[in-house]
Amino acid sequence: MQQEYDSTNKRRNISYRPMGELIRGLFFIVFGLYALLAERMGWGKLSLPQELIYALGGVLCAYGLYRVYRGIKQLFF
Repeated sequence: MQQEYDSTNKRRNISYRPMGELIRGLFFIVFGLYALLAERMGWGKLSLPQELIYALGGVLCAYGLYRVYRGIKQLFF
């Protein structure tokens, strides 16, 4: 009986931490894509070497995907 109440109560209480993980992850992905695509799309020129821009964009996108994965894992599993 108590276990059933705990599982239903757990679904009702939405934690804000996983939502924060999702939002931060999306911001990191957007910033990573901006770093990768800014010069090609004509949005601006970053004053860093091209290799560093690619590395930074890749790391930001990868970290953003990790954050999104953690947020989804905490929300649904």
